[in-house]
Amino acid sequence: MSIMSKLISPEEFFGFQMGSDRKIARWEKVVEYFNLLQDQSGKIRVSDMGPSTEGEPFLEVVISSPENLANLESLREINLKISDPRGLAEEEVKDLLSKAKAVVCQSMSLHASEIGGTQMAPELAYDLLSREDEETARILENVIFVMVPCFNPDGLNMTVDWYNSTLGTEYEGVMMPWLYHKYAGHDNNRDAFQTNLQESKYVAEILFTKWIPQAYVDHHHMGSYGARFYIPPYCEPFRPTADPLVYREHAWYGAHQAYM
Repeated sequence: MSIMSKLISPEEFFGFQMGSDRKIARWEKVVEYFNLLQDQSGKIRVSDMGPSTEGEPFLEVVISSPENLANLESLREINLKISDPRGLAEEEVKDLLSKAKAVVCQSMSLHASEIGGTQMAPELAYDLLSREDEETARILENVIFVMVPCFNPDGLNMTVDWYNSTLGTEYEGVMMPWLYHKYAGHDNNRDAFQTNLQESKYVAEILFTKWIPQAYVDHHHMGSYGARFYIPPYCEPFRPTADPLVYREHAWYGAHQAYM
């Protein structure tokens, strides 16, 4: 039996297509779906890093080939070594690179009113796990994909509950009259350099100690007016001490997004 016939799609599980008008999934249902995918597929690992500020599970999801997941700890250690190869002999670096996999991290819905990231996350996971084409096989073989399905679970539930409470009334769609994080509100991304918040600590662990990915994308939304997409190349000024290759690769990344 192929994996396509085993996996339950998001639409089957949630009862609606993710992104449908007037439909938003609460965090506990998203968590339940990711745990279900882990039960149904050998290409995904779901870990609860601990409680959020208000006690919700904070998930780290890893998707790759079954072979890579079987050797995940070894591949993680290799990635840490090549992230800072100082002190390693050139031949050792070459050997590590021949065994390494690219590590890509994506996090969703840091700002809880920007709901698309978390609502899209089940679709992204299902797509990677269910597709059997050559491109997907190549991605899973060569990439360890680390996903944070929701950067702010508490705020997601606040946003969903507020929206549902106004659904069908004259107040449908109005902004919530309070901020969607107990302490930081909209400014939780400003906490990246201080890591006071529990959620910031979890993501910092992924980015700076546990994985040190080669690529990191934090999915936001644009406002309801103006530009709909904001992609590289970014506006000046650039950080003068950064390797120029970083900005060149950013431009390639943006061009690919625009092309797709």
